[in-house]
Amino acid sequence: MIQGVRTMTKDTWVVGLADLGRKDVEVAGGKGANLGELVRAGLPVPAGFVVTAQAFIRALEASGLRDELRDAAALGGFDDPDRLEEAAGRAGDIISRLEVPKDLKSAILAGYHGLGEWVAVAVRSSATAEDAEDTSFAGMNSTFTNVLGDDDVIDAVRRCWASLYAPRALSYRASQRLVEEPALAVIVQEMVDSERSGVMFTADPSTGDTSRLVIEAAFGLGEVVVSGEVEPDTYVVDKEGPTLASVRLGRKDVEIRRGDDGRDERRDLTPGRAAEQVLTESEVLELARTGLRIHAHYGQPQDVEWAASKGQWFVLQSRPITTMG
Repeated sequence: MIQGVRTMTKDTWVVGLADLGRKDVEVAGGKGANLGELVRAGLPVPAGFVVTAQAFIRALEASGLRDELRDAAALGGFDDPDRLEEAAGRAGDIISRLEVPKDLKSAILAGYHGLGEWVAVAVRSSATAEDAEDTSFAGMNSTFTNVLGDDDVIDAVRRCWASLYAPRALSYRASQRLVEEPALAVIVQEMVDSERSGVMFTADPSTGDTSRLVIEAAFGLGEVVVSGEVEPDTYVVDKEGPTLASVRLGRKDVEIRRGDDGRDERRDLTPGRAAEQVLTESEVLELARTGLRIHAHYGQPQDVEWAASKGQWFVLQSRPITTMG
């Protein structure tokens, strides 16, 4: 257990990942609940904790802004871009006035300090409706990487809360007729200084073939893969064995790495480096075995985000594959 993080009760505002499981979506959001599930399954997940959805409500109530924010988000007309921007703008102004209560701030910083001294962290939104079977908020709420120091951690948590009311999130919520008051948990995890990273599908998403596993890989942080900024290498693996079925090298022109100041640094890669193969065959198969463990644990095809640093593999996220050919 992370020092300073309590075991979960109904009033807990900060919960260690090891105390969470897949049924805790209302507390930790979809992403946070799944990370806890992966920790419990013994998979290599970076250390961290969740600022619960209840903590967000606590902050709103302490600031006296809950009703005002609810009214702003319910302006309606979300098929009208102007009305949508107005609603998002009003909600953003309200969130900017939100002060994190002292007791909640102390709980968050106790969790952060429990990760170590002057630790860079990733601060990631985890919506309570995220990755549900009939909705997909993936990518709509904010993530901040290489966050350092008490003030920046608290600011990143607040900015994650604000992303719950961004135009895209408001529009999607309205299109799905989600009328309940939204809530957002926030994950704070030790930052992996990713040398290589990417995504792994435990079934082929383009064909629906469940006998194969597909890995996409690039240099640096996986943001460049998820955002489509680079063309990653693609490795197709036959699960029987497993054995490597095919390799297609991509063009990885940029990478994002931790700079000397501890912050994200975007670097252009030389043509030679951009054309290099990211993973060896043995590494592909080692990573594939981790994917097979995750698939077996959940019992259905998974979309997994992974990273490699200093000879270690890390699982950053796992969720069901939402579309398959």
